[in-house]
Amino acid sequence: MKHEWSIVAPGSLPPAASVPRLGAVASTAAPAPAAQRLWLAVHLPRFTLDMALRGNTTRKACVLVEGEGRQQRITQANAEATRLGMRTGLPLSAAHALGEVLAFTRVPAVEQQALQQLCAWAYQFTPVLAPLPPDGLIMEVRGSLGLFGGLHGLLSRLRRELRQLGFQSVAFGTAPTPTAAHWLARARQTAPVESLAALPAALSQVPLDVMGLPARLLQDFCGIGIRTIGECLRLPRDSLARRFTPALLLTLDRALGRQPDPVPAFELPACFASRIDLLWEIHHAQGLGLAMERLLHELTGVLRAQASAIRQIDWQLHHADGSVSRHSINLLQQSRDLPHLFRLSREYFLRQQLGSPVRGISLEAARFERLPVVTEGDLFSPAKASAETESWPQFVERLRARLGDEALCGLSTRADHRPERASCATVVRQAQRARPVGTPTGSRRWPDRPLWLTRTPVPLSTEDGRPNFDGPLELTAERERIQTGWWDGAEVARDYFIARNQHGSRLWIFRELAGARGWYLHGIFE
Repeated sequence: MKHEWSIVAPGSLPPAASVPRLGAVASTAAPAPAAQRLWLAVHLPRFTLDMALRGNTTRKACVLVEGEGRQQRITQANAEATRLGMRTGLPLSAAHALGEVLAFTRVPAVEQQALQQLCAWAYQFTPVLAPLPPDGLIMEVRGSLGLFGGLHGLLSRLRRELRQLGFQSVAFGTAPTPTAAHWLARARQTAPVESLAALPAALSQVPLDVMGLPARLLQDFCGIGIRTIGECLRLPRDSLARRFTPALLLTLDRALGRQPDPVPAFELPACFASRIDLLWEIHHAQGLGLAMERLLHELTGVLRAQASAIRQIDWQLHHADGSVSRHSINLLQQSRDLPHLFRLSREYFLRQQLGSPVRGISLEAARFERLPVVTEGDLFSPAKASAETESWPQFVERLRARLGDEALCGLSTRADHRPERASCATVVRQAQRARPVGTPTGSRRWPDRPLWLTRTPVPLSTEDGRPNFDGPLELTAERERIQTGWWDGAEVARDYFIARNQHGSRLWIFRELAGARGWYLHGIFE
């Protein structure tokens, strides 16, 4: 059966004019000289395929094709397709004969937006960066090396987190100029070049096709036996400009640091929106786990870049019938903790029944809140909780996600002296742990009241005028008189005592001041 697919555009970010900017990367300080800068180029050779497959757990043969109709030929193939014998240049019709394969075509507008979202995620590593269409980005990292344990530590973290985003094939290039770093990354030369003097030697064996030259120009160079940048640099400059194009000389000079090599400023978006399209229909919420985790990984990277957190995440499920279902998860406390947000989302969707199969999932977050500045404590400060310790708000949020908002209630006090009406169940909305019911806020001494009350007062028998509950009770000398409620038809007139039975248990009992003047059990202290 023949399958052909095209990349669907992810959720669009709001127009720049509709939301306030949080700031651009443009700095008021004078730029550092080129020799003092260190540029890191990130090259994603299978960018289009990885974007298409990053929300699916099952690996299938997938290829990227160019052309129309019967002229479609493979330009990229993943590992599964390569094992079946599919290779670059093979006609798509021949690939279908080798096995089942999913074919994708490039959509430049989608790739451009995906690169912008990737730059917003990478802003957490450096504020000076820009996309490198069609499959990479460039970052100035000299000032960031000390934060990530040097260049090796930064590259290791980038590679690990890019794979968590779903990009399986990654290459890096490091050089004092952006153009040279880009060429080294495309040539997969991982050895860092940190000085301008070392650039000519480092670029000497790099093939010309990494420069992105037109096919006709590459053919002209091949015609005169020029296949590497080093061979091109050995040609006379005047002849090179006259025979080919003056723009080629400018590009080479920028790569070698002889001319300025500007990089456009990148501005962070004011909110987050991203989408993953699925290759097949998902009928159960468990199948959305990988896509949710990668979208949350992207979101938390953007939050770290802006030193912000969120109190609400909005999920959208795009169903096969064209409908869209929206699901919002509210937090009691601002957070950008990836494991916690993923646990909440997973617990929430495990309670949901999918009305129809899902073909795409998107994540949005609009209200970013700045994180408060946390100062380090002294030797006498309480020990900090470990990473495995779950805070009180996180515990409450996880219970709400698992059980539902209506299944989890808090307890709050009301201005009523009647014990059965002095507290009520409320929706948990506060981030801090509530003060226990009955705890005084001032210096006045309040009578003790038990936490546990009987559903209705339990009548007690008497023996020689003393209340009896599993034996005669001993009463304290102090009493609390409650006489109220005459205005709402539920009047009470009682004297409350703290009593102790023969086993030592403390009970809360009262005696009616009117009528039969009977004794009742109303609460238990322990």
